[in-house]
Amino acid sequence: MKKVGFLVLLTIFGLGIGSAAGSEFCDGFKRGYLVGFQRGAEISYKPAVTTPVCPVQPATLNRPKSDYEHGYIIGFERGVQEGKDY
Repeated sequence: MKKVGFLVLLTIFGLGIGSAAGSEFCDGFKRGYLVGFQRGAEISYKPAVTTPVCPVQPATLNRPKSDYEHGYIIGFERGVQEGKDY
């Protein structure tokens, strides 16, 4: 029951993010997270998990070619880590 309440709060918080949620970086983060989660959990089907709130895009010197790719890489790494605990 606590998990459901947490997910509701997380969803409400996620809706308040604004325009950042629709950016190329966030689109890449979401896709990368799901693919990474599958890899970490060693599953071939789409997991029934909620994608975490997109983080603020970090400034780096060696930034990938596109914002989508940058988000994908960060999301993939996080997804792999969280998928291992699945």
